[in-house]
Amino acid sequence: MSGRRITFGVMEIPECRVAGHAGGVVVRAGLYGKAPHRRQRWLCRPLNGDAPHRFTPVLTRQGEPHPFCEECSTALERWEGQAGAREYRFAAREVGEALVAVARGASYKSAALAARHAADRLPEAAPSRRHWRDRDPARDGQLVANWVDVFSDLVCEGELPERWPAVVLIDSRGFRVTTGARAGRGFYVFAAIGIEVDEHGRQQGGRLWRVDAFARKDQAAWEAFFGALQGAPTVVVSDADKALACAIETTFTAAAPEHRLCEWHLGRKLRDHLPDTLLADHTHPVTRALPAAFHSPRAWRELTDAIDAEHTAGEPGPLTLILNWLATYGPRIAGQVATRDPHGPHSTGAVEQILHELDRRLRDRAGSFTNRARMAKLLALMTLELNHQADARRWADQLRERLYLAGGRPANQRPHDDPKASYSLIA
Repeated sequence: MSGRRITFGVMEIPECRVAGHAGGVVVRAGLYGKAPHRRQRWLCRPLNGDAPHRFTPVLTRQGEPHPFCEECSTALERWEGQAGAREYRFAAREVGEALVAVARGASYKSAALAARHAADRLPEAAPSRRHWRDRDPARDGQLVANWVDVFSDLVCEGELPERWPAVVLIDSRGFRVTTGARAGRGFYVFAAIGIEVDEHGRQQGGRLWRVDAFARKDQAAWEAFFGALQGAPTVVVSDADKALACAIETTFTAAAPEHRLCEWHLGRKLRDHLPDTLLADHTHPVTRALPAAFHSPRAWRELTDAIDAEHTAGEPGPLTLILNWLATYGPRIAGQVATRDPHGPHSTGAVEQILHELDRRLRDRAGSFTNRARMAKLLALMTLELNHQADARRWADQLRERLYLAGGRPANQRPHDDPKASYSLIA
């Protein structure tokens, strides 16, 4: 880079990158491409006696179709457009805005249409479609799907956690395709909220730590989810998912984190196993003991004693379900209550809020997401957005800087395509 700072806000005459040509005279040498998006070519006259030659800058400037900058109204020369990747017809600005749009839940189609509008690259005339399923060139979402595949890593690099925090809240949600040939099939989204602890043992505010999608919700999937980051948490809070519990033991064998069950889920299970007639009586000892049952060993004993007293005094049939459930989970709950930290998280409610928002963004389009690698990249963008880290201008700056360091050429498009009629995500 010859020691020069990467500057994209103000157009500068580019330097020739050929060895020995630094400091040579660089002048404009005509345009190339099709109007109105023609790009500038440059001529280098080296000072070392080498023959003059033409070149293009590392990040080519898109021929600006507007005579003024849309943000500051400064008049622009034809060669002062937005910078972008080599051999790409869209600038980093349009890519950054599209990635923010899909991170907020926009479809690939709507984001692609907005990008074409912004870059003045709408098709001249859409061909007549013979069938409603034929693609509209202006709304073809593959454009933005490719951008997610290629550019999301450049945006997310260094922005997402690489290690597990001290406390993790875990939950998952299933998505099912409801129409078409894939109806009934689907995938699962796993989510984790992380809470860090300072040197004094005080817990800091939690944030969305990791989100990923898997075809199945089994032990192998949970192991892949936990194994993607380094380190191990000290506390994991989740529902009573046996596959998840096994994955915690196998993935974090040496660390042996404490696995605590979500109190909200436990309370719901308790109520599900109690007779409706008993729950309707708000003065009954069992219903009075329910709200605080998991707060202390004394409160838990009050609930179990009330259930035992009701079972002894009444008919055995109505309480059979709750007694069987307590035989399975009672010892686990009693041990958990005995070590309960009043200042710690005890529910996965925060994760469920995140999954509810992801459900709102993805549910209607579940059938469109069949590629796991691309879905993981989209969820990474959504993770940044849900943590209030999505900014189109900042993402565009990151793309330009990182593309410059890569010689202006991003990774090849669609490297993760599935074989025909095979899907890596839905099962």
